[in-house]
Amino acid sequence: MLFREIPFLRLFAPLCAGVIVAEALPRAATAAWIMTAAAAAVMTLRLFHKNYHSDTLFGTALIIFLIAAGYLLHFEGKERLSNLERSRQLFMVRISGYPEKKNKSCSFRAKILKASMDGQQYSPRGSLMLYFISDTLPSRWQPGDRLLVRLTPQPVVNNGNPCEFNYRRYLEGQGIKYFGFFRAADMLEHHPAGRLTVRESSLVAAHRMISAFKAAGLDGEELGLVTALTIGDKDLIDKEHLTTFSRSGAMHIMAVSGMHVGMISLGLSFLLFFLRGRLKILKVLIIMTALWGFAFITGMSPSVLRATIMFTFLQAGTLMHRPATSINTLLASAFILTAARPAVIFEAGFQLSYLAVAFIILFYEPLYRVIRLRKKIPDYLWQMVAVSLVAQAGTLALAVRLFNIFPLLFLATNIVVIPISFIVLALAFLLLVFSAVTPVAAFFAMLLGKLSGFTLSFTGMISSLDHGVIENIGLTTVETILLTLATALLLTSLLKIRKITLKPFIVAASLFLFAGIIRNLEESGKERVIVYNIKGKELRARQHGRVLMVTRVDGHVPPEVKKHASTRGLKIKATKPR
Repeated sequence: MLFREIPFLRLFAPLCAGVIVAEALPRAATAAWIMTAAAAAVMTLRLFHKNYHSDTLFGTALIIFLIAAGYLLHFEGKERLSNLERSRQLFMVRISGYPEKKNKSCSFRAKILKASMDGQQYSPRGSLMLYFISDTLPSRWQPGDRLLVRLTPQPVVNNGNPCEFNYRRYLEGQGIKYFGFFRAADMLEHHPAGRLTVRESSLVAAHRMISAFKAAGLDGEELGLVTALTIGDKDLIDKEHLTTFSRSGAMHIMAVSGMHVGMISLGLSFLLFFLRGRLKILKVLIIMTALWGFAFITGMSPSVLRATIMFTFLQAGTLMHRPATSINTLLASAFILTAARPAVIFEAGFQLSYLAVAFIILFYEPLYRVIRLRKKIPDYLWQMVAVSLVAQAGTLALAVRLFNIFPLLFLATNIVVIPISFIVLALAFLLLVFSAVTPVAAFFAMLLGKLSGFTLSFTGMISSLDHGVIENIGLTTVETILLTLATALLLTSLLKIRKITLKPFIVAASLFLFAGIIRNLEESGKERVIVYNIKGKELRARQHGRVLMVTRVDGHVPPEVKKHASTRGLKIKATKPR
């Protein structure tokens, strides 16, 4: 693929680089402002040059401008969040989402409208993660409602365990620096929602979909799976089933993303086959409207927005008779989402989604052409296998780093589960269309229940098979990047996408192995005591080289310890508590 065919690569890469630098070096804002001003001045002057678009100086200034812009967007986004005193205060907040049930509380996010401390009123910027201590879920609360509560804000901090998920950065990227607890006695006022924002309206629409599923007769585990497959809401599924989906390699179907958007686009294209010629514009408009409608009812999640923007660009290019390169369209959507909220590039869902789609765009067609099958059913199965293989190859390293497991039977799972998810998505929307006709809606609900029950049983069976999952494996950030790069270079060479030999792959693979050796050497020389924070309690472990001596908690090795050991290549020696 020619470099000039993907101009957004030259825009997205420096923007990302700036965001990453801002995370690593947060005190260089002045230099970033100077770089921005200087680069903008150079570009303005070069605009008067006849061939500025191919001018090296203009291109260099543009790259510097984008790096500095990415830095400032991320830096200013974090700086905009106010610092709060850790004292009891009054907060007027606007609920951002429906409360989620926890053990003895419910949690929800709320935007701070104003606050009052010692009689002094002020307007802090940012949101709070709030926990309402109660055994019952407040059903009357919904997005857009305003609450006046009294609480003490606490800063969001990580547990401090080695190799743990950076929860503080994740919440801060969504505008949340503090959390707080309150009870019914601390809630002074509740005002129902008035005018809703687009985001709030989308959440209300998604909640009404769930109500329609319940009214049609879906409940329990089947309701939870249908809800997860259609709108991406996994709150109604218990942890046991989430684990079975993860171990069987089917977790991705619950992350409403490009696959679902592609299903809708292909399904509508098939149904609207008769709109041809001059009516093609109507077909495109119907598909685009449906895609944005789907994005609306799924809460406008980054993965769905990415896919929707990409398909919108593709459809618009078709209308203007200027078909866009798929990878360039993918990067265009990434550029828009990153410019709107720079911290999104650090989110696992964003990374997994873009890696999977990028590998499908680059390697699916060449792999599919390797085997030619004339009969439809074998050809369809080969398509499923090819898509699953390249998507799994793209996300392999990152998935291992994030989840410390690798499902070996993902192909068998995907061949069965992906077609079922397409049928579930179609039946769910048919149920909504005929929700006013009770017998018809009940019939669709019955079919959804049967399919959901089969899917749960099938994934449970796959996940329970012996040797079906490689567990307790992990990678560092550097190893993840190098393994992903090596995989891409290997596929490029084997599938003959470009005239590239195996030498680049060998170099990348050698660097990957070298990074692993360096990691092992670093750990081999360590003799230390490690203190883990396990549910608010300290757990001390001793590291002797690459051996980690730890005491079991409730008969098990805590997942925080396993995560650290898997990532750093340590062997755990667990002992019983004295």
